[in-house]
Amino acid sequence: MMRQEGKPVSIAQLCRWFGMPRSTFYYRGEWRRGRELDRGLVELVGRLIAANPDYGLRRLTVLVRRELREAVNRKRIHRILKANGWQIRQRPRGQRPRVQGWVSRVERPNVRWAIDATHVFCGQDGWCHLTAIIDCCDRTIVGWRLSRSGVARIAAAALEDALRDRRIEYGHAPLTLRSDNGLVFGAKVFVKVVRRYDLGQEYITPYSPEQNGMIERFFRSLKEECLWHHRFKNRDEAFLVIAAWLAKYHTERPHSALGYLTPREFAERLAA
Repeated sequence: MMRQEGKPVSIAQLCRWFGMPRSTFYYRGEWRRGRELDRGLVELVGRLIAANPDYGLRRLTVLVRRELREAVNRKRIHRILKANGWQIRQRPRGQRPRVQGWVSRVERPNVRWAIDATHVFCGQDGWCHLTAIIDCCDRTIVGWRLSRSGVARIAAAALEDALRDRRIEYGHAPLTLRSDNGLVFGAKVFVKVVRRYDLGQEYITPYSPEQNGMIERFFRSLKEECLWHHRFKNRDEAFLVIAAWLAKYHTERPHSALGYLTPREFAERLAA
């Protein structure tokens, strides 16, 4: 433009004006050929995604390392996901302030359990109630029931299942049961079981589900990885599918909060 106006300026002068080295002005980046992807690794990642469509980059990397029994760089997996359009779209995170919840995690099993219930649509049986209890140390689901009604005796039965499974009797080491303020967890039939086994019972602050976040997070994983993938005909079918997923959850699914160990692996490591 300046040359057209009769004011020629050298490249050196322009570089001095803009504070740019001339080597930068004359630099031409080399065209780099993209790295070729390992076909075998691509097939493995594709197979793992087909079996676990809701897993993210970190959990997929753990599964690949276990399958190949070698340290595979996470960036290699990321390139494969990006090249094939297999990335999971992240949800936007809001900026609302959160209430500081009580700490749920404990260092040893059978110190604190968390209990809650959610709903599952079971076709001809309508909406059914799924009650589950999680150990806040090893993330094991120690007891659960799927029923057509959400009465307190079902929650009490799930609790008794968990106590029998963990062989907990009256006079055991202190064990606390955390729940929300639902009527079910304050009903006489439920509290009767709590007292019979000498459990401690604590309720979260009303309208603060994050204080019971461990069991809430479990329900989210169950819905994203299992329930939302099926259209159940009845309660019996839902029960079988949930039971199969729970078996996978305990023995195959790496858990980020456990250092990407499964609940069973983590429990075995604690017991060793």
